[in-house]
Amino acid sequence: MRKAICLTLLLFTSFGRAADKLVTIDVGEMNCPLCVISINQALRSTDGVVKAKASLKTRQATVVVPEDFDNQKLLAAIARTGFKGQIHAESPLR
Repeated sequence: MRKAICLTLLLFTSFGRAADKLVTIDVGEMNCPLCVISINQALRSTDGVVKAKASLKTRQATVVVPEDFDNQKLLAAIARTGFKGQIHAESPLR
């Protein structure tokens, strides 16, 4: 019985959730692994962020957020780490 209830709740919550978008942010000043860690922590601790990953190789951060999310919150989170971010691209996730 519990499994059926949990499965039902899981199905309804996943369908009821708004669509997400992928935001790519250029952070050209990243030059060490500690920079990546700082940016990852700042983005992941921002309310509404579903997933975030910064890359030293590309000098970009990719962030999954709800479709109606204000991208300026992401830039503000990066700014709090001492870096400057610039939105590179935004695309809907399916």
